[in-house]
Amino acid sequence: MDTSSQNRTGTYRTAREGFAFVLDRSNVEKLKAIPEFEGREEPAIADDFLRSRAEAWVDVLSSAGAEPGEIFVEIDPHQKKARLAKATRILITADI
Repeated sequence: MDTSSQNRTGTYRTAREGFAFVLDRSNVEKLKAIPEFEGREEPAIADDFLRSRAEAWVDVLSSAGAEPGEIFVEIDPHQKKARLAKATRILITADI
């Protein structure tokens, strides 16, 4: 099941197969600074970004043996990468 939501603080989350991918306000702003995403408005930019990548991220994380749970998405606009972390440990770095 795929679910998406936003709370009052501007944090977005998408859940899939036990993994909940979380994108906070500061990382939404970083995402909007990447040329491919410039001009896109919230909440569409965050929801589309998370939903379009969640399935691939679940496959990679599951293959790597990661336990389901809350996964924080940190955007690196210079390298065009998304770092997926659980607690303080980076699990994978994925191309945007």
